[in-house]
Amino acid sequence: MDIDELLAHLDIESPAELVYFEQFTELMELGNEIPYETLLSLIEGIDPDILTEMIEGYFEDVMKFVPDEEDDLYTLLQNIATTLTSLSENTEEDSVNVFTEELYKFRSWYVFENTVLIKDLAEETEREIPLMEALTAYRVQNFTDDDYLFDFSDALNYQLDEYIVSLGTLAEDSYDDGDDYDGSDEEDEDYLDDDD
Repeated sequence: MDIDELLAHLDIESPAELVYFEQFTELMELGNEIPYETLLSLIEGIDPDILTEMIEGYFEDVMKFVPDEEDDLYTLLQNIATTLTSLSENTEEDSVNVFTEELYKFRSWYVFENTVLIKDLAEETEREIPLMEALTAYRVQNFTDDDYLFDFSDALNYQLDEYIVSLGTLAEDSYDDGDDYDGSDEEDEDYLDDDD
């Protein structure tokens, strides 16, 4: 898929027209592989402030449907979101490349890698599916007769150690007024534990 094909799929004529949450969701959840070079061409043409807003909105929506008991998965997605938003705000060429690499990596893991074990309790079958598909199944099962059991443990094997943003930055960014934050690791951990 080249940049022209991607733009046509998103129903826009240039990257600068990608400004809406729905468009970004379509990009993130597209079931076709998007080559790194194509994704880079798109990202280079998006206003960084708008890109940051779309990333924040997208992850807020995704994290709403993480099961309550899956604290580790919630924290992992929160860290990925913080890293991507931080990188998206930097317009230097190297940072745009790093951002695109991280976005490409996230999309590959979230949309394509079979990391979640799902058991169909009615059919007594099980299979492995990507995280996006698992969260969708979890979200809609309350409105259907489906009854699933999910194992998200393998989905936690995402390489956070390659990330640039520290947990300290995550906690600082999460305090709007800064009055309660003193930069200690202990408060970082407390904040993350209480977030879900």
